[in-house]
Amino acid sequence: MENRIQRVFLMPLLTVSALTLGLITASTPTFAAEAEVSSTVAVKADVERRDVVEDLLDTENFEVGIQGGIMSIEDFESSPWINAHVGYHISEHFYVKANYAQAKAGETSFEKLANAAPLLTDAERELTYYGLNIGYTLLPGEIFFSKDMVFNSAFSFELGGGSTEFAGDEQFTVNLTANYRVFLTDWLAWDLSMSDYLFNTEVTGASKTTHNLTFATGVAFYF
Repeated sequence: MENRIQRVFLMPLLTVSALTLGLITASTPTFAAEAEVSSTVAVKADVERRDVVEDLLDTENFEVGIQGGIMSIEDFESSPWINAHVGYHISEHFYVKANYAQAKAGETSFEKLANAAPLLTDAERELTYYGLNIGYTLLPGEIFFSKDMVFNSAFSFELGGGSTEFAGDEQFTVNLTANYRVFLTDWLAWDLSMSDYLFNTEVTGASKTTHNLTFATGVAFYF
């Protein structure tokens, strides 16, 4: 009687165990095959390439440029500004630049409101500057004109000194300039610059230091 009871309970248990073992054994090769297939599949990257114009200075150390813009002469309105320069690039980051520039002062507010005699003659209103700057290229980079047209560029700071002839006098001048260049080729660049020319004047009475701001753009040739 006892053996019969054992057979009744053990037979279903053995049957279920056998089926479970068979399923595990049958499924193992499938998982292994899937893992092998996935490890051999190669993914091809479809990356769109863009053309970059690689035009920077290589052997061109000398620079000649011309710029035109506006100069805000303190107390004397704004006037056209023309600047020419010759530069030499000492290294990848440092360069020196000799500048010559001209502008012409307008009328002061006092001359306009009081209808008084002019403070300066026409010759004295001519402003002439010449000096020497040293520059440091801080941020070389790239500029995008379109998704397929990219040019190299450089942002630099300049510090210099020189002399300004204005109002019948000649004054020592400190020059601070921020310059941005876009290299169209390896011998031609488009320049954008903002400058402050600091010098003393006594035209309106007491001596004071004036800030004369300029914004100019032009081209520079390298050889």
